[in-house]
Amino acid sequence: MDSLLALTRWRGLQGNQMASDTSAQAKPDKQAAKLEARKERNEAQAQEERNIWQEIDTRAQEASAIIRRKPKIHYSEALAMDICDKLSNGVSLQKICQQDGYPAQSAIYVWIAQEPFFKEIYTRARENAAHTLFDQMIDIADDSSADLLEDGSANNAAIARAKLQIDTRARVAGKLCARVYGERVEALSQSVNITNNNLTIDAQSLGADQRNALRRALIAARDSKIIEN
Repeated sequence: MDSLLALTRWRGLQGNQMASDTSAQAKPDKQAAKLEARKERNEAQAQEERNIWQEIDTRAQEASAIIRRKPKIHYSEALAMDICDKLSNGVSLQKICQQDGYPAQSAIYVWIAQEPFFKEIYTRARENAAHTLFDQMIDIADDSSADLLEDGSANNAAIARAKLQIDTRARVAGKLCARVYGERVEALSQSVNITNNNLTIDAQSLGADQRNALRRALIAARDSKIIEN
């Protein structure tokens, strides 16, 4: 009986030792797998970056080729209005200038500098494009046609792509028309003017919450003697 118990204990100790050895061996293997996965991700990211820069270089060469073979297009108000109409509808300037009958992008920038009328309508067209981008954001968000795969699972790639499209348009709209789509900090900077020893605030351009916050800040500054009554 004693020998049987001793044998059972010995087997138990052997089993524990083997489990410990297996666990100790598994840790380096798991760490190595993590390092290998990280290496593969880094290589994939590096390749993606190389592909992006190659695409940028290819497009730049294509744009240069288009400029070289384009005939010189002279400025006219009709053409200027046509270009700005397309810009207002969300067509990029690059795509417009790639079409036949339109000048190169470099010519557009010259026209902006030399033609006051074109500069005015071009600026307005860029702002109008922000409204178009905003409408596109709503359409993209409402479009759920590609949200699911055939097996009913979420199409994470399509969802992520839609999010990227919305975020990109939101940032661009905020730059093109900051007073409507810009961050609140940008809007406030247009309402506050600071000169030497003077602070001028256009309260009418502030929202109700902003006016209340301003009132509280001024009262706190007065009570702490930062400013006088």
